[in-house]
Amino acid sequence: MPRARLSGAGIRLFLVAALALLGGCATQDYFRDAGAAPAARAIALERWPHRDIWTGIVFNGEKVGFTHRLVRPAPGAPGRFEIESEAAIRLRFLGIDKRLALRSLDRVRADLTLESFRYSHEIDGSSLQVEGIADGKVLKFSVRNSSGTEERAVPLKAPLYPSSVLAMLPVARGLAVGDRTSYAVFNGETQTIAEAEQEVQAFESSELFAGLAFRVLTRLHGLETITWLAPDGRPLFERGLNGVMISALEDEASARRYLLEAALSRQDALVDFSLLRAGPIEAPRRVSRLEIALEEVPPGFAVPEGGGQRCSRSGGRLECIVDRTAPPAQDDPARYLKATLAAPSNLGQIRDLAFQVAKSSTGQEHSVSLLLEWIEKNIAREAIDSFSAIDVLRERRAECQGHAYLLAALARALGIPARIVNGIAYSEAHGGFLYHTWNELWIGGGWRPVDATFGQAHADATHLKLVEGEAPAELLPLATLVGRIRVASVSALGRW
Repeated sequence: MPRARLSGAGIRLFLVAALALLGGCATQDYFRDAGAAPAARAIALERWPHRDIWTGIVFNGEKVGFTHRLVRPAPGAPGRFEIESEAAIRLRFLGIDKRLALRSLDRVRADLTLESFRYSHEIDGSSLQVEGIADGKVLKFSVRNSSGTEERAVPLKAPLYPSSVLAMLPVARGLAVGDRTSYAVFNGETQTIAEAEQEVQAFESSELFAGLAFRVLTRLHGLETITWLAPDGRPLFERGLNGVMISALEDEASARRYLLEAALSRQDALVDFSLLRAGPIEAPRRVSRLEIALEEVPPGFAVPEGGGQRCSRSGGRLECIVDRTAPPAQDDPARYLKATLAAPSNLGQIRDLAFQVAKSSTGQEHSVSLLLEWIEKNIAREAIDSFSAIDVLRERRAECQGHAYLLAALARALGIPARIVNGIAYSEAHGGFLYHTWNELWIGGGWRPVDATFGQAHADATHLKLVEGEAPAELLPLATLVGRIRVASVSALGRW
């Protein structure tokens, strides 16, 4: 079998979360107190002074994309406004030219509360759409990808705002140092409602932008961003991920030029940023027991345990043991037979393929081996993202997350419970751990780790599981780790 290329699980989610909210705290080395701030002045949406805003994005020192926000009265709807947003990122990852595009159209009331929305997400040729309405009592929306459509409804307990207005809300209230508030926000990228907390912290100047600005801290989904807003509401500068990602006000031509420069880049910016250097570990695919210590793990981050994985923590240090010779994890597997948009095991295309591949099977163990063999022969390992197993079959190539989607769909179609897990695994090619996705299948009365990317019917112990799940909201905690944690020590203590 050719050497498997480790791909970055959660990278799509990380990029999406970063675009929706540039996560991370900013240092204050370049910012100075600007003295007394002007008196607070609330700006109504009908008098919004800067309706067409362009910003450029820099990630890890590389120019990678832009964002654009346009505010306008909603046609034929007095007292309603449309906020049209666009974001585009282009960069290299594992040698692949990756493109991510997000487009949104929010209709809001004069107080910026959400009335209706339509979002489109495209990455590497795969697409996902989210659209719906909010009437003040319930949020109803649909999620659609190549697998089909799923309808959802969520009761509302508070006024709801779209994430596109987060930088506008402090301006609409009237910028005043010390002002703190919170909002219920719908995030189309994660398809969830969450509380956003905002605080106007200071009034500052900086050589990084022209003029004076209010520093506004926003917390959402466990991520933080700091935005410097001019008194007239313009977002002059935004900084996150400890300065690794920044967004700055630009004209349209300059902002769009970022995509051309990104296309010429030869640096793997995401790999450089997300790689956890460690080792070397010899023959990592044969490791049966691993001890690893991670540092700078955020408080409250809970790591799954069981099935030979156990962890302890002290402050920001997490010490884990992964033992593949231990008894498998136990719980109720029934819910992992359900078809999902990512793993649509109920579709004829999936069921027909699963039964064809496993027609000579003599049991579950054999069926899994046959599925892994088929994926190995028919799905290329490339750093191409997808939203579902159908995308993978169409493209006949995928990164680790796509391989996991496909294996889960095929296994469930055969009546084998399958779940998707995410964490880190060791890469010989990169000399450290990269974020990775694999499966756990219910075989022989317990959960067995299986890695379709590596063709492993029993995944090696360099796989440290950090989260379980396939929905964007379940994966979001990974975004709080990327670029932050590091490996303090690692030891491979057993071999198969």
